[in-house]
Amino acid sequence: MRRVKVSLPATVTNFGPGLNSLGLALGLRLSVEFTDRTDEQLVVETAGEGAGRYAIGLRHPVLLGLIRIFQAFERAPVGLTLRIDNQIPLASGLGAEAAFLIAGVIGGNNLLDSPLKRDALLRFAVEVSRRPDHAVTAFFGGLTASRADGDPLTYARLPVEPMPAAVVVPEIADYENAARAAVPERVAFNDALDTLGALPLLLDALRRGDHALLGAGLHDSLIAPARLAQIPGASAAIAAAEANGASGVALCGAGPALLAFAPRDHRLIAESMVAAFAAQGVAARPLITSIDTQGIVLSAARSA
Repeated sequence: MRRVKVSLPATVTNFGPGLNSLGLALGLRLSVEFTDRTDEQLVVETAGEGAGRYAIGLRHPVLLGLIRIFQAFERAPVGLTLRIDNQIPLASGLGAEAAFLIAGVIGGNNLLDSPLKRDALLRFAVEVSRRPDHAVTAFFGGLTASRADGDPLTYARLPVEPMPAAVVVPEIADYENAARAAVPERVAFNDALDTLGALPLLLDALRRGDHALLGAGLHDSLIAPARLAQIPGASAAIAAAEANGASGVALCGAGPALLAFAPRDHRLIAESMVAAFAAQGVAARPLITSIDTQGIVLSAARSA
């Protein structure tokens, strides 16, 4: 019997001025254990964030990633048990949906005795997830930059200080469609220059863990304002975070989760943001985490 366990981090992309380029890994993790079986059964067990949200069986996104690699090599175990334990909130801008697919690809590759080595496996994960930014960041952890305009995939691993952070996830009905519609087709030239000018500040702040610089580095005049306007209470939550010592607050990807950095008092900051959302009639959850520098963690074992 072969048992493979895959663990990978939450990933935040399109944050601050790092639009369509930067990815940051956080220590909220998805873990999936794959165990082959001697019978023909498929057993899927889920726990944590999103448990029960997806149909159990072949329609779960971990299975979709798994099937893609089995189809590519025309091989598969006779039967399989999957145990999925997820800490990444779904539909929040933290990369959970991409993580499911990527975990399936990595687990399936290992069950087939790793026909794809790391570089080819990364490219396969990009193809399956259709999110090179999330895939690269999940693989390596930390801070990454990537671009996939056709082939080849181009990426870089950037230096980052593993700072603690608070994540607050508000519950906003129909947010995804509203956020997508809010993105402007055209932006002002001065806004583009303003946002581009913040990017080197952000990179240096993350490299050195410089909280004094981080707030200016997270500035985005292009997309974040339009998306934040779709989140009732967001401006009040950001103001509360800053009043309680946050050095910078950014929208996680398309949102609606907010990521707050601070040198200390992360629980206080998160709870103040939750209270600010509650005052606007919006339920929200606080999560305390840190920048993840491990990326994918893989273990495998065989037993009689």
